[in-house]
Amino acid sequence: MDYTVDLVEKKQFRVMLHPVRQEMIHCLRLLGRPMSANEMAQKLQLSPSSAQSHLRKLVALGLVSELPRVGPDGTTLYFYQARNVRLRLCLGRKDAFQGEREALAANLTDGTFRSLLSTSYRHDEHSMEEYGILRFGALHLNTRQRRELMALVDGYLEQQGIPTGETEEHWEYVLMAYRAEQEL
Repeated sequence: MDYTVDLVEKKQFRVMLHPVRQEMIHCLRLLGRPMSANEMAQKLQLSPSSAQSHLRKLVALGLVSELPRVGPDGTTLYFYQARNVRLRLCLGRKDAFQGEREALAANLTDGTFRSLLSTSYRHDEHSMEEYGILRFGALHLNTRQRRELMALVDGYLEQQGIPTGETEEHWEYVLMAYRAEQEL
């Protein structure tokens, strides 16, 4: 990961809670290559100036890179690419933005779940393991095992989050795990 963006300021939430910007991040992450504002505008059915405005807000937040390139006619063209950063919602923080944190977490989780459902409609139940997975349950871990699991998952996700020329499949994920209370 390049670095971590902690969501703690009102302007950060204004940027992240906009559904068009969430969709832009989604597109850039899945595509794994730079896109022009015009390409993004076409994909999301926006005007090019609107797409560029949204993308620049994501650049200012640090989630997207703006990559200038010289075109064949000598003009500067700008492309945008998702950065390899960790976005931390700071869910446990008790401040004025708790509702915004919860709304953003719900939006991101729901978007991935809806994409999984859409994929499941295109494939039969026997081939779904090639296209998506949804598992839930409980793990029974000691402290060492929990730390081991978290390090393993974090390391794997960071390593595979960087697109390479050898990439054949693009997978989107939401990983949720929490320490359950003993109130059963």
